[in-house]
Amino acid sequence: MSQCIVSLSSIPPRFDRIGPTLDSLLAQTVTPDRIILYIARTYRRFPEYDGQLPKVPDGVEIRVLDQDYGPATKVLPAAKEFAGTDTEIFFGDDDQIYPPHLIERLLASRAKHPQACLAVCGAQFPPVPGTVRTYEEHPRWLRKWRVLDVPFQLRMFGVWLGARLTGRHFIEPPRRSTLRPGYADGFQGYLGVLVRPEFFPQESYDIPEFAFPVDDVWLSGQLTRAGHPTWVVGGWGEPNLESRVTDYGFDQNALFLNQFDGKGRGELDAAVVRYFRETYGIWG
Repeated sequence: MSQCIVSLSSIPPRFDRIGPTLDSLLAQTVTPDRIILYIARTYRRFPEYDGQLPKVPDGVEIRVLDQDYGPATKVLPAAKEFAGTDTEIFFGDDDQIYPPHLIERLLASRAKHPQACLAVCGAQFPPVPGTVRTYEEHPRWLRKWRVLDVPFQLRMFGVWLGARLTGRHFIEPPRRSTLRPGYADGFQGYLGVLVRPEFFPQESYDIPEFAFPVDDVWLSGQLTRAGHPTWVVGGWGEPNLESRVTDYGFDQNALFLNQFDGKGRGELDAAVVRYFRETYGIWG
């Protein structure tokens, strides 16, 4: 019988604030066999880190690593540690509050999709200019149009108004964004993904400099070209699986708000997509 472990990482500025995320993972309706927080001994982004470890609740283990994989530390060390075992690995981000039934629903989808990366939210990459995309895997994931999601828009207005009146930071409420489950080009890891150790080719660990800050596209590409496409779960009639972002999900340390070598998230994502198209012929 497969074991299920939870793998995630964090960064020093958030060590004292990850408790709610860990608590939400401990409160899952299917209790993971282990929850492991992987911490780098030294961080490229935070050279001033003094080595002090975060305090974690009972039931959470800490692993200290000699190598910093950047944001991919949330899953790569676990894939290596549990290689050769019958293990399901759930990974996510350190700034989310996960719904209690999330891991249960992902595990329930494994039997129908034994070779897929199971995700709550997918990623779709635009075609090369002047070309038309073709897809090998069907059906394709369909996402609800945000602007037409009237209940969500009403909730968001209420949250926005409350934030304005109270002076609190505005945090967008979660919404059910999947209209139909299906295959996507890749996954967005922050909402949660279920994978297996054998999905990861050795090249996953050799992250080039331009891909270091955009782990989701890098990992999606490596697993896709190894024969493990992304299947997005959920859909109409399914429970809402989307997590709620914490108030520090939009702080100055958030990857999507930062530039690296003068490039923002969009440019970096495009460079990684181009690499996989040219090197492995996927996403064409």
